[in-house]
Amino acid sequence: MFPVKEDNDISRGTLWLLLVGIFLTSFSLLAFEITLTRLLSVLLLYHFVFAVVSLALLGLGVGGIFVYFFRPQIPSGDNRFSSLALLASLISLSIPFSIILMVQIGYIDAIRDNILFYCFLLFIPFFFTGVLLAEVFRMFPTISARIYGADLVGAAVGSLGVILVLDVLGGINTSFLLGIVASVAALLFALRVLRVNIRRVIIATASFLIVSILLGTNLVGAYLPGIPVIGANPVKDIHQALYGPSFTGKIIETRWSAFGRTDLVEFSNRPELMKIYIDGTAGMPMYQFSGDFDSPGIILDSLKYNFTGYFPFFFLQEEERNNALIIGPGGGRDILVALMGGVNEITAVEVNRDLVDIVHEYAWYNGGIYTDFENVTVVVDEGRNFLKRQKEKYDIIMLSLPVTQTSRSLEGYALTENFLFTTDSVNDYLEHLTDEGRLVVVTHDDFTTWRLLSISLAALKEQGISNTAALNQIYMLGLSSPDTYPLFVLKKTPFEPAQVFPRHETMRQLGYDPLLSYFPYITQPEMVNPVLADLSSGKLALNNIEERMAERLGIDISPVTDNSPFFYKIDVGLPQPVSLVFWLSIIMMLLVLLVPPLYWKWRSPRRETHPRSKRNSNQLKSVALFSMLGIGFMLVEISLIQRFMLFLGQPVLSMAVLLFSLLVGAGIGSLYSGRFASERITRGIAIASLSIVAVVVSYTFLLPLIFNQLLGLALAIRLFAMVVVLVPLGFLMGFPFPLGIRLLKEMRMENYIPWMWGINGVGSVLGSVMTIAIAISFGFTQALLVGAVCYFIVFLTFRKHRMSKI
Repeated sequence: MFPVKEDNDISRGTLWLLLVGIFLTSFSLLAFEITLTRLLSVLLLYHFVFAVVSLALLGLGVGGIFVYFFRPQIPSGDNRFSSLALLASLISLSIPFSIILMVQIGYIDAIRDNILFYCFLLFIPFFFTGVLLAEVFRMFPTISARIYGADLVGAAVGSLGVILVLDVLGGINTSFLLGIVASVAALLFALRVLRVNIRRVIIATASFLIVSILLGTNLVGAYLPGIPVIGANPVKDIHQALYGPSFTGKIIETRWSAFGRTDLVEFSNRPELMKIYIDGTAGMPMYQFSGDFDSPGIILDSLKYNFTGYFPFFFLQEEERNNALIIGPGGGRDILVALMGGVNEITAVEVNRDLVDIVHEYAWYNGGIYTDFENVTVVVDEGRNFLKRQKEKYDIIMLSLPVTQTSRSLEGYALTENFLFTTDSVNDYLEHLTDEGRLVVVTHDDFTTWRLLSISLAALKEQGISNTAALNQIYMLGLSSPDTYPLFVLKKTPFEPAQVFPRHETMRQLGYDPLLSYFPYITQPEMVNPVLADLSSGKLALNNIEERMAERLGIDISPVTDNSPFFYKIDVGLPQPVSLVFWLSIIMMLLVLLVPPLYWKWRSPRRETHPRSKRNSNQLKSVALFSMLGIGFMLVEISLIQRFMLFLGQPVLSMAVLLFSLLVGAGIGSLYSGRFASERITRGIAIASLSIVAVVVSYTFLLPLIFNQLLGLALAIRLFAMVVVLVPLGFLMGFPFPLGIRLLKEMRMENYIPWMWGINGVGSVLGSVMTIAIAISFGFTQALLVGAVCYFIVFLTFRKHRMSKI
């Protein structure tokens, strides 16, 4: 099917060594990228994770530019595999040592929060990988289809395999294991030069032994059994628990998984309380409880008066207590509240299995809140996805502080809880409530409460309910209070005045400030928040409040949807890390595009051996091809991850299976592209690009219909459906890049391959940040369509292109 003895008579055995080495290198790199998002989420806040990972990934493109400028001679013969063995050895060592140094930075107060140090350390493994892959494509352009296929399939298997490894080994040990995988690739490359370059064999063997020793010593706890600096960062919630003046916390249990790091903290001065943290944030209480509600203890009894989440239960009638759905029960506080409130049947949905396991194992402490009550059912799932699959209606849907502020996505920005608070989610909640049911949300702060109000009013407006009428279904308390978590309650039907007045009176008796609350039908001055009173009376429009907050406070409370589900992006405009990466990527792309031509013009003005117009035309088309492929691939990939996240419900699993499906399909497509004869290369690029445009555009409209039809099916069936949908798209997306490499070979432009690899690498980072920027400003659907535009540009570039040699 393929010619085996091209590219300097490479034998079949050598070809397999090359392809397996590339497979292992790509496996380790993609798995390392995913591992980084988990490790960095422990050390930094989520938006800095995005910046660090994106800037580190620039190393792939910079590696190609390095090869172009500083390694102009294409290695030949045995020197090819000597170079690859050395580079793979450097990759295998840089992966674990970058992690070791990254962890050590957390101990140094002066540089702990400077993301540039993290970027520099993590840039190194990606840089060496960029050099290796640029060299491989330059040395073996004729078999680029096979090489790119091995690269993509290795990345696909890495995206899925790392999920299993993280669950078993945790973040640091997984990084060490990936270093070993890369060192095996170095050994395979070194086998080819065993008789002629023993030094490369020694280096590859040494890298394997060094990283193996690191993993072995760490597995027995001799070096870094965890990340001991998790509490050293003062911006993390856990810092206050461990080092705050009023707390004497101590981590007594730690769990690592692909979801993240889960820590259980006990307090010597408060034995009745433990807290569970995810990646050092989202402290969730777990109370000491005997299991007997006749004598719950002082701390549990105080929840009725000190925790705003109990307030709605004071007023529920017997017929309004039949069942409740609790999303994000954490350490069990909301279940306790619902049980004390007299709810008959409780379903609690928690996305983090490690957290559920901890609460199970500490049943002796928490009274078996997850295990010993027959009317309590705990489900491990994503709350919104679980709800959409249910036909049952609930009297209460409760979400209490369900925020981790950590990412579960490949690019490191999207949050686990995004889909819980959108206009679409509010409509889902209302659809699953009984006629007298209500949505109860305990929020973190004033601004998120205002945004929740904005989202709810927008959702009700979609149902034809005006803002003034909708506010008769809502009450709030605890706004802007430094010692109180705000409470937001949305009823499916309007409250009656007779229901409101007792609630307002009880609110005052409990000591809440009336001016920091809102209740419908209360119009007297000083009895409710004046801004909300004006909003309910129609004197003030919601968009006036949104504009005022944006101008005076720089706060954005406008509604968000499933298409742009950035509920926690409160600041106006693009977040600073996204803006930083965007402009740096733009600058880097301009440098990569402009510096090489200027360099040629300065270096060799008299060496014109072929017509300038023909050379410039081929260069421009190659630049358009590889830049659009880098940008477009990431726009499509990340947008699809978000679209499928809600459909599958498991954020980590959905990302892994989606990447696996898309990359395996692309790998198969790359291998198949090798069938194209030389004279059909440009036609193959044009047809594949146009086909990708057609599929992406059709998916934009068809995926919501497919999701609605299949959402109620079992997870395994939904996963299979995703594979069936994505593999064909991936198959098409695997064609243009290797055909482009072969095209450079046919046009005798092999020396430009590292440059084009660099353009493609920088374009991938630019595409990643463009996806987030477009999604924040417009939506993921629009980002997906922009990705289609990138491939359409490739089609227009090559639809009438005729290959010409220079």
